[in-house]
Amino acid sequence: MRQTVRRSPVGLPLLGHAGRLAVDPLGFLEQQRASDPVVALRLVGRECFLVNSAEAAMDVLVSRQERFDKGGPFMEAARQLVGNGVITCKAEDHQVQRPVMKPAFHRSRVAGYAEVMRECVVESISPWRAGQVLDVGAAMYQVAALVVARTLVSAPAGQQAAEVMAGALPQLLRGLLRRMLIPAGWVHRVPTPANRRFDQARARLNQAIDQVITQYRQQEENRQDLLSQIMAGDEVSGRRPDDAEVRDQVMSVLAAGVETSASLLAWTFQLLAHHPEIETRLWEEVDGALGDRPVTFDDLPSLPYTKRLLTEVLRLYPPTWLLSRIVVEPTEIRGYRLPKGADVLISPYALQRNPEVFPDPGRLAPDRWLPERLSTAQRQSFLAFGAGRRRCMGEFFGMTETTLALATIARTWQLRPTEPGPVRPLPRFLLVPAEQPLLLHRRQPRGSRR
Repeated sequence: MRQTVRRSPVGLPLLGHAGRLAVDPLGFLEQQRASDPVVALRLVGRECFLVNSAEAAMDVLVSRQERFDKGGPFMEAARQLVGNGVITCKAEDHQVQRPVMKPAFHRSRVAGYAEVMRECVVESISPWRAGQVLDVGAAMYQVAALVVARTLVSAPAGQQAAEVMAGALPQLLRGLLRRMLIPAGWVHRVPTPANRRFDQARARLNQAIDQVITQYRQQEENRQDLLSQIMAGDEVSGRRPDDAEVRDQVMSVLAAGVETSASLLAWTFQLLAHHPEIETRLWEEVDGALGDRPVTFDDLPSLPYTKRLLTEVLRLYPPTWLLSRIVVEPTEIRGYRLPKGADVLISPYALQRNPEVFPDPGRLAPDRWLPERLSTAQRQSFLAFGAGRRRCMGEFFGMTETTLALATIARTWQLRPTEPGPVRPLPRFLLVPAEQPLLLHRRQPRGSRR
């Protein structure tokens, strides 16, 4: 039976619900989850429909995905940074771009990257010293930027671009959040200090990426990396992308490859610092599987608890805390009629904290993901990598990188909080932990040679 979509109360006359989302977006979205499966919101004059159930989200992202496309306030804001790359492009362009990008993330290619990933971690943490107070967020940005620069964009200018991306992202993410919550272009063209900082950060990044493209065009080497593959184009049609297309893909790879892995690792170490019992289980698994040798790609199956821990951290703090789509043809979702052109919002953060699916949802509990405990409802509610045809193709790359990094660091280092209290989430365009320095302690892996 068709149902009328109710509007969530407490909207302001001009801003609508953008004010509530700006003040406490995570709390607001969790509050809405207790409402109808679909509720109507208003963001500065734009009608949006917020999906509050995993079943309805699966309709949008999977079973009826052909009736929805990338769009809405989240995607429009993202396009201001990464353009029309594989993450943000419309379905028609995605059919062309995905086949070019996907081979770089095949399991066999990722296996070949694994040793380089581990070496990047070792190089990044080599300056660490016992007793040092560490900005773990910045440290994980360094790890992730180095990995991207050595695997996906491997020309010398690629490392510079990845470092510029790591440095510019915090400012860019703040600006993109404003653009998402206030989808009115003229507001962000006003030369306010915040808008100028965003424009300057984006200009620095554009310049660095232009240098990467120029270097690749001038030195046509077979580097066996993602960017070389993109620039080679489609062998079947003979079509080669122009510089604007290449730039969008490089921006997408850098943004996704640096931010998501860095955020996941930073969250993991912040949470381990406050959960010594989980840290001990991690050490036991890593020490038992590796002994005194470095971790390799072949060790991944022997690190199931490490994988469950990372999955649980992603459940609690998914970097992409809000997804958006646009309705391309009128459709019904769970009995609610959505008109063509409407914006649809889905919050992985809210759905992944549903107490009916995840009891005691705020608790870090890696064993939720034991195979014998895994339910269909959990699978449907876990949207950290999206779902359907637009599911993140870099999922295996990212999980391999973060597993290798976590195992490598945990073998040698213990990180402890320098101040009491849990770390706070900062809902920028992506969800990141508030800065809370950690203290480095060196540990001796059990079973290692002395």
